[in-house]
Amino acid sequence: MNLPIVTTGQHPDEESVRLAQHVAGELGTDFVPRKKRSVRKLMGEFGRPVVVAGKERYEYHTDPDVKPLFFHPGLAAIRIKRLQSGGNDAMVDVCGLRPGDTFLDCTMGLASDSTVASFVTGPSGRVTACEADPMVTYIVGHGLATYSDSPEEVLESMRRIDVRNTQASDFLQNCDSKSYDIVYLDPMFEETIEEAAAFAPLRSAGVHNLPDERLFRDAVRVARRRVVLKAHFRSELFDRYGFTRIERPNTKFHYGFIGI
Repeated sequence: MNLPIVTTGQHPDEESVRLAQHVAGELGTDFVPRKKRSVRKLMGEFGRPVVVAGKERYEYHTDPDVKPLFFHPGLAAIRIKRLQSGGNDAMVDVCGLRPGDTFLDCTMGLASDSTVASFVTGPSGRVTACEADPMVTYIVGHGLATYSDSPEEVLESMRRIDVRNTQASDFLQNCDSKSYDIVYLDPMFEETIEEAAAFAPLRSAGVHNLPDERLFRDAVRVARRRVVLKAHFRSELFDRYGFTRIERPNTKFHYGFIGI
């Protein structure tokens, strides 16, 4: 892996420098003073990605022409508010999620689905989120632990997520049979959707291995109630692995499930 350099924002104080040095130490990489250089210039000089360790958020720059990856709750807060108001959520419905459930998210990304699942399963439940890319794991894991600009119930849901830096197939292989109520798969980059600009930083930064037969076999073994797949409506995964597809008119993504 091409480890990033770590730097500060454009106008750092002593605390900012100490923070960036601490992040560099955690990542086992180099701290580079900013010296008013742009991120593009730093990437050109060092030939490596750049982490800007700011006091408000950490940004991970992998491409000077793509916005950086940073943690934000995305639609999770809106989805949770809808659930609190008596509305429904497509993922929650297809998973059949309820308080106390155990939920394994095999493709964490920005952890929006994991946050919603954590809200529904509550303190008595358990949500584990796998992310293969170590830098995405670090940036999102830090955000889940420190983000503060959301209602308390959203923040509590974020804090409960157990983040694992691992390939989902490796994690599943080491799980006991029937150890999670729901195993959730969302191979979001199987097809590129041009208008999904919000995913561009994650697409640039993350690991995007497509699911294989071993992963689906282990997912069925590990799930107690359901394996759930979210994929592009043109995806062949639904038919290939025997999912019951739930059609969603006028949406690019459909859900499918295998009942255990």
